[in-house]
Amino acid sequence: MDEATHFMTRKTSVWFLFSLFLIGNIVQTVSAQDSLVPEKPRPVKPKIDSTIVGYFNGSFDSLSLGYTHYVDTNLLFVTRFDPLSRQVHLQQTLSNAGLAHQSLCFEPVFNHGVGLLPNPFRAYIFTSDDISYLQPTAALTEIGYMMGSKKEQQLNVLFGRQVAPNTFVGMDFRLIDSKGPYKNNATNNSAVYFTARYNTKNKRYGVLGHYLNSKINVNENGGIMADSIFEKDLEFDRRVIGVNLENAVNQYKLSGFGFEQYFILLSEKRQTSDSTSEKRRFQLGRIVHQFEYQRIQSVYSERNPLSDFYKNFDPVINNKATYDSSYQSLARNRFYWSSLGYNTFERDVPLHVYGGLELVSGRMADSIFSKGLWQVNPFGGINISLFRSFYVNGQVKLITGSESSGDLELYGKVRQFLGTESRNLGHLFFSFRLINQSPSWFMERYRSNHFRWDNNFGKTTFVSFRGGYQIKGLEGGAEWHIVDKYLFLNSQARPQQTNGTAKIYRLFGNLHFKPGKFDVLANLNYQYTDNDTLFSLPALSARLRFTFSQLLIKDVATFQTGLESYWFTSYYADAYMPALKSFYPQREKKVGNYPFVDVFIALKVKRARIFGQFSNAFGLLKDYRYYTTPHYPMRDARFYVGVSWRFYQ
Repeated sequence: MDEATHFMTRKTSVWFLFSLFLIGNIVQTVSAQDSLVPEKPRPVKPKIDSTIVGYFNGSFDSLSLGYTHYVDTNLLFVTRFDPLSRQVHLQQTLSNAGLAHQSLCFEPVFNHGVGLLPNPFRAYIFTSDDISYLQPTAALTEIGYMMGSKKEQQLNVLFGRQVAPNTFVGMDFRLIDSKGPYKNNATNNSAVYFTARYNTKNKRYGVLGHYLNSKINVNENGGIMADSIFEKDLEFDRRVIGVNLENAVNQYKLSGFGFEQYFILLSEKRQTSDSTSEKRRFQLGRIVHQFEYQRIQSVYSERNPLSDFYKNFDPVINNKATYDSSYQSLARNRFYWSSLGYNTFERDVPLHVYGGLELVSGRMADSIFSKGLWQVNPFGGINISLFRSFYVNGQVKLITGSESSGDLELYGKVRQFLGTESRNLGHLFFSFRLINQSPSWFMERYRSNHFRWDNNFGKTTFVSFRGGYQIKGLEGGAEWHIVDKYLFLNSQARPQQTNGTAKIYRLFGNLHFKPGKFDVLANLNYQYTDNDTLFSLPALSARLRFTFSQLLIKDVATFQTGLESYWFTSYYADAYMPALKSFYPQREKKVGNYPFVDVFIALKVKRARIFGQFSNAFGLLKDYRYYTTPHYPMRDARFYVGVSWRFYQ
């Protein structure tokens, strides 16, 4: 991306945000002043406060079941401004914010019967699974801005408003703009969604909808040409170090819209013989219709296809320029019945059952091939709670139709509290997951300037078990994954399928203790696989966050300081192929065994949160081993400042 384009893109984004802020405040002035169920336990509802903003995800069913979460307003995680820092597991990534990444812990993924190209930018985009519907007591506008070295900027805007009785609108916007420390390393990513929600006064009918748009525009340099220049600190100016690709760009765009509407089958009250009414003891539940349209466009372009970076792969078709494009469009209609009626549950519902059909139509295409698809997918689930101490959740989905017919996902979870949910000695949990799925279209048939294949693979099966114990701020347990006929990219970045079975084991521990004015958070993972040529995983990975907080002025100002560190053992981390947007195994270079340390201070003054952070502080000791991906050094020691400001009206 040239300098003029970079400037215009940033300028357009700023004007877009300023316009949204003006519109939000105009609306506040003229308006009246008036997966279906999450798997994790609900947070405890905080004390009533007009400044607390709740939200629910995905479906009206989540709202009825009481699965309401709350927008974070404290200082504990204010410095985790980068989306990767907010992921459950540590991530392998490249040399700048906003680039490709993958988890350091094994996680099987169900592709729901469709799949074109891999998406290594998942943390930086919005999909329908990420949509949150705000429930603000008062109109909310929250603006967050972070500025770092090398002209890195991140901007977040959250807006929510009740515009009429039982009618809410909302928006979430995120922008990452960074030139990066190395040549051809710049990123300009944006993601936004808008929401609207309405229900009738008696709650018998409700409708919600969303529109989303995410754009990824990243320069791909293929990593530095000589690691020794970085590791021996032979060149202070990182932009002088040679890189493998100087003209490659990856663009990824996801856009779409959707809505949901429900109707409760029986009215809340029934007429009695004396012409009065009373609440029904029995309800027939509700019928739900969900619709979603999604379009994905992906382009990889390169002005020097004959670069030595590609010499070990397929001969090029066009030796003057690369322009590999792919496209996918999907429309989903879901019709289902749910046993939920008018009630809103503060605790888990004794019995919740749902089931229905999903109708899918779409088209997938790359630079040469195009293919349509249709599916009729039955799905259902059940949630049971007994004695406020024993909980069972289960769901199933079967794929039928022209694409991936016979694919299946089955999931079940059991929780047993030692006591009751409100008063207990912790709880035991166990879950089971079965995935049986066809290879994605990308793995079976693909044509580009540098890679071509036509395969006929069988289905891959994942069987996963997870269990453990949790009490207050401490959780520990184990996972066991069995993978049959695993499909992966091999060391030549070409699809390959195994004939046998592989196993992955993980032991994990998580804690959050609050001794006095301190907060101590830690995560520890140990992984082992019986086939490390298929699965490149660090044996140990850990993250620690330690903070000290001091109240300066009651109800006005709080000060916090602390550090956060993450570390993983040395291992053969996957290499990255920009032309495929994919990670693949390599056995030439190990990375890891380096402590990434960030130190920070933060201040909360009424509704404003301000922080300063020095990242990769250990880099000051001249130990140049800070990689998470071979040939992509992580960023040097650097300083960030940021602010998050919330407005109500």
